Order: sequence, then C-alpha cells, then structure tokens
Amino acid sequence: MTYTPPRPPYLRFAALLGFLVLATLGGALLHPVVAVAPVLAFTVVWVVLKVPLRYPVLALTYLVLAVDYVAERPQSGLWPSPLFPLGELMFGQLSQITKIGALRFPLVDVLIMSLLGLGMYRRVVKSTIDPPTPPMPRPLVFVTALSLVAILWMEVRGIARGGDFKNSLWQWHQGAMLPFIVAMYHYAFRGPQDWPALAKTIVAAGITKALIGSYFALVIVPALGVFVEYTTSHSDSMTFIFCMLVAMVRFIEKPKAAHVIRGLGIMAIILMGMVFNDRRLAYVSLGGCLLAVFLISPWTPLKRFVVRLVPFMAPIIAVYIAIGWNRPTGPFAPVETIKSLIEGQGGEGNLDYRDIENLDMIATWAQFPILGTGYGHEFLEPIPLPDIAFVFPTYRFHPHNSLLGLFAFGGLIGYTGVWMYLAATVFFAVRAYHRSNVSEHRAAALIIVGMVATYINQVFGDMGIISYLCTFTMAASVAMAGKLAVYTGAWPVPNSTLMNLSPSAPVPPPGAISYPNADGATAPLPARQGNNATG
Repeated sequence: MTYTPPRPPYLRFAALLGFLVLATLGGALLHPVVAVAPVLAFTVVWVVLKVPLRYPVLALTYLVLAVDYVAERPQSGLWPSPLFPLGELMFGQLSQITKIGALRFPLVDVLIMSLLGLGMYRRVVKSTIDPPTPPMPRPLVFVTALSLVAILWMEVRGIARGGDFKNSLWQWHQGAMLPFIVAMYHYAFRGPQDWPALAKTIVAAGITKALIGSYFALVIVPALGVFVEYTTSHSDSMTFIFCMLVAMVRFIEKPKAAHVIRGLGIMAIILMGMVFNDRRLAYVSLGGCLLAVFLISPWTPLKRFVVRLVPFMAPIIAVYIAIGWNRPTGPFAPVETIKSLIEGQGGEGNLDYRDIENLDMIATWAQFPILGTGYGHEFLEPIPLPDIAFVFPTYRFHPHNSLLGLFAFGGLIGYTGVWMYLAATVFFAVRAYHRSNVSEHRAAALIIVGMVATYINQVFGDMGIISYLCTFTMAASVAMAGKLAVYTGAWPVPNSTLMNLSPSAPVPPPGAISYPNADGATAPLPARQGNNATG
C-alpha cells in the first residue's frame, strides 16, 4: 500500500480561510448582512464543537453589560455611542430588524437559550469539552424555578381577569428569563475558580460604560449645549456598584499593595462614570453594600478601627449636613443627594412623581392584597400623576417601583414566590463566606450579598425588574452563590439534583476533590460543617 502523508494543518487553515473570504465577498454582492453570514456560521460551528461553554457565556455577559441598552435611551437619547448598533441588535425586537412579525423577542433571548441548550446537550452526551461542574443546592434550584412559576401564575390570573396580553408580556419578560440565565451560568461555570474571570468581565464592561458616559458628558454634551439627567443608562448603576465592590472587598479580604493599586485605578474610572450618570440609587446601593460587608465580616483590625472611629466622625458628619442643607453647592454638593432622598425632588412639603406613584401602587395592591391583580392590568391612579403618555404610552403597566409593582400585580403570594430566591441567595453566600479560607471566594460571597441589595434598590427605584443588565448580574450572582455553597461545604453535596452532571455518578467524600483556587494553589473541597442548614 502507498503511504499518503496527511496534509499539513496550515494547508487546511489556508483552504478554510480562502473559502470564507470568497463566501464573504460573494455575499457582499447580495446584501451586507449576507456578507457576514459565512463567518458567523463558522464561528457558531467552532463554538459548538470546540469551545468550553464558559467562554461564549462570558462574552455574552460582557456584550449585555457593555453595549448601549437601547430600552433605557442611553446617553439620554441624544448621542448613539459606537456600541449603539450592537445594542440595537442585542436588545431590539428581531421583528423590527428582520421584518418578520412573529419574531417579537430580542436576539439576547436567542443567545441565552442557545447557550443553555448547548450546555444541556453536552451534559446529555457526556461531552468532555466542558469539565464536570458541581451541582446546585436543591433549595436554591427550587426557589429559582419557583420564581418562574409565580410569574406565569400572575400572567394567567391577569389574563383571566381581562388583562391586556400584549402589554403583559413586557411586564415579566426579563424576570421570567432569569431562571434560564441562572441555568446557563450553572452549566458554564466549573465552580468558584471561574469567579475571577466573571469579575474581570463585569469590571471590563463597567469600565467601558464609564468611559463612554464620561466622553458623552465631557465632549458631546458641551457641544450640544443641553442639560442631561443621566449619561449611559439607569441600570448601569448595578454594574458600577459591582466594580466598586470588587475594588474594595478584595482589599478588605486580603490587604496588599497590588489590590490597592488596581482597586484605586478601577474606582477612579467607575466613580467618574457614576458621577456623570447621576443616579442617587447608586450611592444608596453602595452605602447599603458596605454596611452589609461590615455586618457580615469578622472582627478584623480594620473593622475595630472603623467602629472606634464612628463616634468621633458622627458629630462632624452631622454638622457638615446641617451647614450644607440650605446651601448644597460646592463642597456641600453631596448634601443635595441626601436632601433629595429625604424630601424627594418635589421639594419640602410636596410630593414628587415617585411619591405619588408609590401611593397609587399601594392603592392598587389594596384591591387584592393576597393574589394581586395579575399581569396585563394598569395600576390605579387615585392620585393623578403627570401625564407622561406622550413619551411612555404604557407607563401604567410599568411602575418605576417594581417592588410595589410585584405586590400590586402578584399580591403577597406572587411577591413571595418571585423573590424567595433572593433570600436563598444571601443565605448560601453568607454560609459560604464563613466556611471558606480563600480570600477570593470570601470576597465573592460578600459581593454577591451586595448585588442582592443593589438589585432590590434598582427594582425599588429604577424599574430594575425589567432590565436585562440587572437580570444578568443577578443571575450570575445566584449561580455563583450555589457553586460557593457546595465547594466550601456550606451545603451538603447531594447524590443528584435537578441540574446535576451525572445523577448516577458517586459523590466523592469531602476533601477528595481538588481544584485550583484564586490564590494559585490547589485546595481540596472542605469537609462538611454539618448535614443541614444549622450544622
């Protein structure tokens, strides 16, 4: 037999590259969109056959958080950034892009379900592309799935009561996607060793947004000669707070010069973005996160120093606020934010828009305090609001205070069903924090608790429940809280779970699993601290 040597790999690469170039040029003669189809198709096939799931999931996370979130009129609707076309492609309805009326959903939904489906497929066929992933704690899986069940129940109840089906879909769409995004992250993450990559991805997205917002505020706004209330978008506050917590908490958990230098660099850029974005909730959220970190962390020398410093600083802070209360300018400008939070933006003795809307939401909830009105119904206006239908025709379906909206549309039952996963996430994160001796993992647990607090603030004040930016950050936090709980022994490893890799596989004894930790060493899975929540 004649031996035929295999073709060199570079010849196959050259042939493939030539084919893609010719296909792209040929497609460009038909339509610009057709031109990118061959490269896109090749990329999809390559990801499916070769790439571990965590890489496309991290890429999707960056895109969601970094590109212009068109639903919230980024840059106050005055200037499309270079990332605006990607934002339109990601978050605009495909029916508007493709002119196919049936595609009434955004591309980001397709990407989420595609990556989730890929992860499930690889799990079923026992693919070796992705390494084994630890199971999620069963209670966390249950309450996350329960949020979807509760949302669907609120939809059924609302439509049965004569609700508007078309408008109801956009009241719960992002909230209903959260369990699927959590599942996507579950299949993608190997465990807490993927936390640094996730944190760097979100920090990179936050820096991107902060730089875009700063350029808009410093260059575009002066050129236009207009006043803007915000630069990037409302939901970017959650991304900014994540970045601030990464910079601060890593130093708190492991003080060293490298963390100080990197942290100060991140904080300088992110603070600039926060200041120009001018969202009061961002500062409230940051304060709440730091308070949570303070309460959860052990009595370190730094914590003792802060406790001893507070009695001396409190009178100074009180005098500073008192002096700046009626002259909140110059060095007393921060007092204006505090004053607006207490008095509202309507001024002393007056109700501003948010105050009136909150009272109207409470009146709506009072109709059906247990079951709520269901989705597809507008909230009542016993106290008339300023008419903003000319810019937001469906404003009565989407209250700014989504927390009170959950009470109004779902009652006590719907609200509890939708939000129980938040309490579970904090529970697992705090248990993992107190059972880990890896500084990176402890920092992750504190950041997750901070993200829950920030998400609640965004839902309370800035329609966070219908924001993909908030939903993605919260979903990643939920998934990582479960991973941390299992790895640290904060929750017992079950024989199988709803999302387990291989229900028939034996569960290794505690200490038998080794994995690379964030400090560069190989650490065993700690022994369990107990067999239940109180062990």
